[in-house]
Amino acid sequence: MNPAALYLASGDSLYLGALLLGMAVLTAPPSGSRGLRSLHSLAAWLGFSLIVMASPPVSGWMAAILLAAFSLWLVAKWFVAKSRVRGDLVWMRLRVTAAAILLVWLLAIPSSEFLRRRMPRIHADNSDHLVVIGDSISSGIDAHTPAWPTVLQRQTGVPVQNLSRAGAGIAEARAMAAQVQPKDTLILIEIGGNDLLSGMSSAEFGQALDSLLFSLSTPGRTLVMFELPLLPHTIGFGQMQRRLSTKYGVFLIPKHCFTGVLGGTDATFDGLHLSESGARQMATLVAKVLSLQPATPAPLR
Repeated sequence: MNPAALYLASGDSLYLGALLLGMAVLTAPPSGSRGLRSLHSLAAWLGFSLIVMASPPVSGWMAAILLAAFSLWLVAKWFVAKSRVRGDLVWMRLRVTAAAILLVWLLAIPSSEFLRRRMPRIHADNSDHLVVIGDSISSGIDAHTPAWPTVLQRQTGVPVQNLSRAGAGIAEARAMAAQVQPKDTLILIEIGGNDLLSGMSSAEFGQALDSLLFSLSTPGRTLVMFELPLLPHTIGFGQMQRRLSTKYGVFLIPKHCFTGVLGGTDATFDGLHLSESGARQMATLVAKVLSLQPATPAPLR
């Protein structure tokens, strides 16, 4: 996959965007050189665009605040630069107000998202095996290339039951969940990418995910789920994942971990599906999340 696309899908452009927009808001537009004024405007627009493309799954009203404050700041900045009448003072106050709101947003949201970048470290001491519910990322698409759950089992010696199916979505995940037994106390969910690409609404996805997690959530069971990389028009998927992970106590693996695997050396066949190298990298990631140690070879006798 294109490195630029992976960078945006990881959500990491949020931080560069916040820095650029924050610098533009904090500095006065140059009054002399036309080139410097253009550079100032470019920094503001590029920063705003990088924030939008990072697709942080914030609430609708938080997104509206960013859009409204940025728009007001731009309009007020233009009027202050062009106007020479008594209304200047009003527009200056509006610019300062909009700038203050933007700066608070640019501090609060990236800080909150940065805290969510931390990879969970899970110790499921009551489980001696792992169950995986997923799509083609976890099932693999090439019979000659082991899927990452198989590689994980080889690396750690921990038995892995892989229920994943190529092309599966959240609806098929319910059928996989029906195969889960009470003894299965550690479950990893890697699902939703096909639903996101198919055009399913976030409301439908959220309803189905709620049903899936409800069926799997039982006392003593540990649930882990990969966070979905998002596009600006699909942040509802991320909102649903976060809300429901809180509701059911599900550990979320941050999306930058997933995109980091996809961006690894020779990690995919086609930019998405994992090669043998990618399967090893994904297995290593999951082993780290679940605190699984490499298998110790049996001593020679």
